[in-house]
Amino acid sequence: MTVACRVLIVEDEMMVAMLVEDMLVDMGFIVVGPAYRLGDGLRLAKSETLDVAVLDVNLKGARSFPIATVLTERGIPFVFATGYGTTDV
Repeated sequence: MTVACRVLIVEDEMMVAMLVEDMLVDMGFIVVGPAYRLGDGLRLAKSETLDVAVLDVNLKGARSFPIATVLTERGIPFVFATGYGTTDV
């Protein structure tokens, strides 16, 4: 039996979060969240069983870097999904 990969989505734009969620579900992943705010993302990053995460950098003016720190401490890989260029991150 194969266990589906659990993916945390942290994205403040509801339509973008829903699009990413739909794509991941269509590929067979289990979506955790999405979290739309820093506090919600931190709570899920600390408490949920996760295999990977997709983090928007800017969450209504707050940076998602504290979530990335929690994920790093837990050994959970993540990617930043953002419209910023590499020099802005």
